[in-house]
Amino acid sequence: MSQTRTAAVIGAGIAGTSAAYRLQQEGFETTLFEVNDRVGGRIWSIWKGDFLMDLGTSAYLGTYREAIELVKEVGLEHELAEWTATGAAIRNGKPYYFDYTRPLRTVLTTPYLSPKAKLLAIKIGLQVVKHRKSLGYDSYDDLQDIDNETVREWCRRELNEELLQYVGRPLVSGTWVADDADTSVSLMVWSVRNMLVQNIYNLTSGVVGLPNHLATYVKTRLEHEVTNVTDNGSDVEVTFTAGGQQQTEHFDTCVIATPVEPAMDIYPQMDTNTREFYQSVSYRKLGSICLGLSERPKDPATYYLVPPVEDPDVIAVIADHNKAPNRAPDHKGLLTVLLSHEYLERSEHLSDDDVLDYAVDRASRYHPKVPSTLEESVVVRWQRSVPTIDRGKFGRISDYNKRLDRFARVQFASDSDRIPGLNGGLVSGLGAAKRLSDAAQSRRLTSRTRPA
Repeated sequence: MSQTRTAAVIGAGIAGTSAAYRLQQEGFETTLFEVNDRVGGRIWSIWKGDFLMDLGTSAYLGTYREAIELVKEVGLEHELAEWTATGAAIRNGKPYYFDYTRPLRTVLTTPYLSPKAKLLAIKIGLQVVKHRKSLGYDSYDDLQDIDNETVREWCRRELNEELLQYVGRPLVSGTWVADDADTSVSLMVWSVRNMLVQNIYNLTSGVVGLPNHLATYVKTRLEHEVTNVTDNGSDVEVTFTAGGQQQTEHFDTCVIATPVEPAMDIYPQMDTNTREFYQSVSYRKLGSICLGLSERPKDPATYYLVPPVEDPDVIAVIADHNKAPNRAPDHKGLLTVLLSHEYLERSEHLSDDDVLDYAVDRASRYHPKVPSTLEESVVVRWQRSVPTIDRGKFGRISDYNKRLDRFARVQFASDSDRIPGLNGGLVSGLGAAKRLSDAAQSRRLTSRTRPA
């Protein structure tokens, strides 16, 4: 008679929910622990009045192959909507639009860049072609030869100041909340391939629809704070607090899928490889201010990437009504203003109302009627939005993954060991679940062949 294997997953973001779902599918009786009163982590969607607001992660990009495959696997394909994206950027206060269905024509004809800059930009394209095999989520080994320079250093050496200010900087700040002075140029190359895409996908229930659905497959315990995890050699002991009471339960295996600081705190036995890697991780702050409007702006842009030289405080303005259905009624509009790490650092003493007023003022530069049509709003200040990808980070990620103990009873998942974001966290979670499943299978085979 076979005994049911059990697994605990700590943290119900996309890394945790994907790991928990896959473990359940692999035959583990899985329990998902989450300290907050909701699943999703940095993926968070809510209804406010007539508006479905994505307060964290904004979309599923066309290059999120693993996430889209999982959406289909769990039966959410009927919710999956595909839209064509129109990018835009500001230069000298004037908007310029980019048609990603015709990327070459757009680059050649846009007045956003000078002829000299367009000619030099070919070098970026050549890097994309050269490193195309590593511009996904599996291996970054091939990116390490350009991982030793920052975006700022590489652009100034290989391109020019114009391309730094109007391509390099807005690309990494608007998509990763990153600082070009610290960020690896490998991330810029990766972003050109994966972020400037023709199609974006979304779920009609909000971006959070996937982690919400994944959590229904397992035993999910919200408002359960895990305070300690111990590998006893034969099982894993999980201690948690719920309703003011401390309890302990035992599991065969465990995935810790929290941000890096809580992971180090709750698991003192963490191996040296993981601890050293986690100690190298830092996060950028992000302000996400959603604005529901009584009148829909006529601007066709899905989003504006804002060059820091034009506005150092706003990194992007997303027109949610142009990215997915169901975000606002047909006659109404919904915007998300993303405020920079540096602004959040300076504005910690300000109230949410102050931050809202600032975001409305900034948004009016792109959509002038925002102040007079504002109907609903939500202000979120993420203290941990995106892990930094600084110079040398791809090398550290590759080294960390090569040295993983694939047979450990406790595995780790997060978007810090992949390209950050929804798909990176999901891939990490599925990888942790596979390692535990493979290790359990190996242990069973070993026990069967052991002489009586």
